[in-house]
Amino acid sequence: MSEPITVLNQAPGEPHNDVHNRFDLILPCCNPPGAWTYQLIEDFHLLQQQLPDTFIQLILVNDGSVRNFTATQIQELKDAIPDIRIINHPVNRGKGYALRLGVALAENPYQVCSDYDLPFGVEAICRAYYQLLRGSDVVAGVRGRQYTNLLPIQRRFITRINRLLNRYVLRLPVDDAQAGLKAFNGNGRREFLSTRINGFLYDSEFVHRSGKNRQLAIAKISIRCRKDIRFSDFKLKTLFRECLNFVTILLID
Repeated sequence: MSEPITVLNQAPGEPHNDVHNRFDLILPCCNPPGAWTYQLIEDFHLLQQQLPDTFIQLILVNDGSVRNFTATQIQELKDAIPDIRIINHPVNRGKGYALRLGVALAENPYQVCSDYDLPFGVEAICRAYYQLLRGSDVVAGVRGRQYTNLLPIQRRFITRINRLLNRYVLRLPVDDAQAGLKAFNGNGRREFLSTRINGFLYDSEFVHRSGKNRQLAIAKISIRCRKDIRFSDFKLKTLFRECLNFVTILLID
């Protein structure tokens, strides 16, 4: 991680007295839409209401945004969520890189990773956390047919091919590895920080490494997309890069 980073809110919030009743919620962010802070603030407060006896440390990682991540929006977040930690990385390196940056700075017993718009809702975050409390080392969200049916045709095809490769080539314990919701304890965190892929396939690498570690208990939870979810386009350059990343995963011992 050679580029300089800035932690825009250095001091974390006060931890809960019970060591098991606190976790880090780590969200990467790159070029969000205009009014994104209002939705994030609303979702975070709803999450706090759902888990009133749990301290939640929100860690937001700005992955080289060139728009809609200004001082004004940062202040909006700090005013509404005083304990938030905002990590500003000046160069876009990819979702995997941004999440590793946030996880490396996390201080609580558990971490839950999602996207800044919480595409699977607050309930999915709660269920992932509860699964960790039940003893799972790694929790992976699995999207069902509802998600596939919402996708544009091109992305639907790519998603189905990816799941087939995950199941029959990589033989992952979770074939829908790109769901975007992952949670883990300290054991799973070590595997997450050992990943090297910066792009979208960091998920597959993480699940692959976790599956090879027979000491880890891996759990799957079913998740559903929010009705207002927005899907980004895949460029040919991105697809080519992820194909190379797939080969990288195959070569992992």
